[in-house]
This record gives sequence, C-alpha cells and structure tokens, in this order.
Amino acid sequence: MMDNRLIIDGYADFLCGWGYIGKRRLARALDQVRRSAPELEVQVRWLPYLIDPTAPQWSESMAGILQQPELAEELAGCGPGSATDNRLRARDAAAQEGIEGDFGARWRASSWAAHRLATAALAHGPQEQDELVEELYRLHFVEHRDLNDLGLLTALAERYRLPVPPGTAELDAGLVYLQPGFAPDDPVERETREALLTGRAIGVDTSPTFVINGRTAIAGAQSAELLADAILAAPAADRSPEEVRRLRLAEALLDRKDPHGSLYLVEPLRREHPDDPNVRSLLARARAASASLAPARDTLAELVAEHPDDGYLRELYGRTLRRLGDPAADRELALAKHLLP
Repeated sequence: MMDNRLIIDGYADFLCGWGYIGKRRLARALDQVRRSAPELEVQVRWLPYLIDPTAPQWSESMAGILQQPELAEELAGCGPGSATDNRLRARDAAAQEGIEGDFGARWRASSWAAHRLATAALAHGPQEQDELVEELYRLHFVEHRDLNDLGLLTALAERYRLPVPPGTAELDAGLVYLQPGFAPDDPVERETREALLTGRAIGVDTSPTFVINGRTAIAGAQSAELLADAILAAPAADRSPEEVRRLRLAEALLDRKDPHGSLYLVEPLRREHPDDPNVRSLLARARAASASLAPARDTLAELVAEHPDDGYLRELYGRTLRRLGDPAADRELALAKHLLP
C-alpha cells in the first residue's frame, strides 16, 4: 500500500441481522489487523443500504409478513437462502458473536430515518457513529423496537446531538425513503441519498458489503479472518478528484438503468460546472432516459451545435426528437448514421 490510511465503507441495513453480525465480525477483524499491522490507520464508515425500500411509514408487525412472496424476495438482499433459513442461521451466528438476547426482528419498518441519524453521526467522528449504529441494531434485533418510531428517533437524535429526522406527528413516524416532505436543501437527506446511490453505482447488492479503500468489496457477513486478510491486502485508495469520481458514479448509475439516481448525483456538478461538456452530455443522456424529453432536447441541441461532427450526440438528439414527434428527427438520425463508424 502507498500509505497507512485505510477506509472501510460498511454498506448495511439496520433491518438486516447479518449486517449486525457482520459489524461484530469486522470489529474482530480489525483487532487482528491492529496486531499484525499497528501502523495502519483504519477508519470505518457505516453507509446506507435498503433491503426493503418500499417499507411503509407506519411500521407493521413481522407476524405473517415473511409469508408474502414479494417481501421475501426483498429481504433476500440480506443473506442467502430463504427468509426462514436466514432467521435461524442468523440467530445462531449472533449468539456466536456475543449478541445476547432473543435475537430477531419484530417489525417491518422503514430504516430510512435511522440511516439519516447514522449519516449525521459521522460528523461527530467514526467512533460516535459506530456507537449509534450498534445501538440501532440492538434496538431492532434485541429490544424489538420500531426503528421508525418518531419518539425513539427523537430521543436518539437528542442524545447523540443530531438533527431530529422529519416525520409525521399524527403517525408518530419518520418520513420514509423518497416520501414527499423533506426540505429541498436538507443536507442530511442529500448526504444519505448520495451514499445510498454511491453503493448502487459501485454494485453493492447485499447487506452487509464492506468496500475497502473504494476498490475491494467483500459481500456478506464473512469471517473475521477473511475480512482481516482482505484489509491487509487492500490496494491504495483511488485519489481521483471529487468531480471526476462523482461523474463516474453518475455514469455508472445511468448504465445500471437508474437515470433518476444519476441526475441526483450529477446535480452538484451541474451547478458548479454548468458549461462542462461532459456534465452536459451526461445530463442530456440521463434526462432522455428518465423521459424528461424537452430538457434533454434543449441540451442536446446546444451540444450538437457545438460539436457537429459527434455522431453519438446526433443519434441521441435524433432519437429524442423522434420520441417528441419532431419531423427533424429523420435528418439528425441520417447524419448520425453517416458520422458513426
């Protein structure tokens, strides 16, 4: 490794028992790493993953929930095998990791407000975030509390000196993922959503997933020994400028058929670098893919005027015009066919 600094991003959901088990195993792995390489400076950041993004604002008892096939499929994002097998295996593994009590989930709850708390806690340092994350897991799996209970969330926010998650007082519940009601300039909401989208862009598809220095991904609650070996062998972190990194992530989301996520990630670049042709091109592609056809057309018209020999831009422009029913589409597509190799 080029230096002694190392960052581990733990993508996990507080509704995932294997996420809790993986957290304990990572702690044991880090103890091994410190003994083997005491010169390493390791920082762990806990980032959001949603195994149940459609969870309702009003939490539901888990009794009978796992019998619903569509929910069982969503919960498969937390460990292999059937939901029932997962619960039994996770209970045994939790006991082995020193998690005492009647381990198991009692609520189908949205974890979005809890993820917002964890995101905000990182501003106080990784140690305080880790303490909050441990408490959130314990509350859900050992104390069987509803993680989207607004009273519980408010008490945690006050104790950890964090912004109180927005919620609906009459439901006594925090707002859920993508629900209307968040302030447009809410920095915690943007930071949490960007972290979630970053995980999607780099291919995180299970809870937990540990990403070491942004380059090595370990999926699942692997053994402490395997995690320690991966940490010690991790390559140096990518030192690309933040603007380049953000553009790559937005492009990756577009490739993964998530144009709305791509637009969300690229928005700061649009504000800061409105004339950059790479940013404008990506905006046009994402807008076209998200059916925002008129804005895509306008941006593409400007880009084609500036780069008349770019066959790819002309083809995208022609396709956008065709979807809008514009007769100029045929001319643009013919020009694109002539220009493309």
